[in-house]
Amino acid sequence: MIEEAISVLKRRKKLVDSEWVFPSATSKSGHLEESKRVWQNVLKNSGIKDLRIHDIRRTLGSYQAITGSSLAIIGKSLGHKSQQATQVYSRLNNDTVKASINKAVKTIMAYKRDAKGRN
Repeated sequence: MIEEAISVLKRRKKLVDSEWVFPSATSKSGHLEESKRVWQNVLKNSGIKDLRIHDIRRTLGSYQAITGSSLAIIGKSLGHKSQQATQVYSRLNNDTVKASINKAVKTIMAYKRDAKGRN
């Protein structure tokens, strides 16, 4: 949840004596700029192999689609600049399409039953 992420960042900020949540002694800016080394340490410490940060973004978008979020919402949350970049997630949200087809078929069948009853 977003509230949980904010809570983690606030706790992290209290642990460091810097204006930055993620300070860096090696960068000119004084904060973390390049996350490759940090990400490699996260993977090593967690025992996870072959996981990219982009994989996590794709997983978020996929679960948003699976749980019924619109492509516009998914694109906005992932920072996509075009709808085309978000289209990959459209194949994961077929529940609304199935529900629409089922509703239409039930309506057709109801009309068919009614028509038989009138003959």
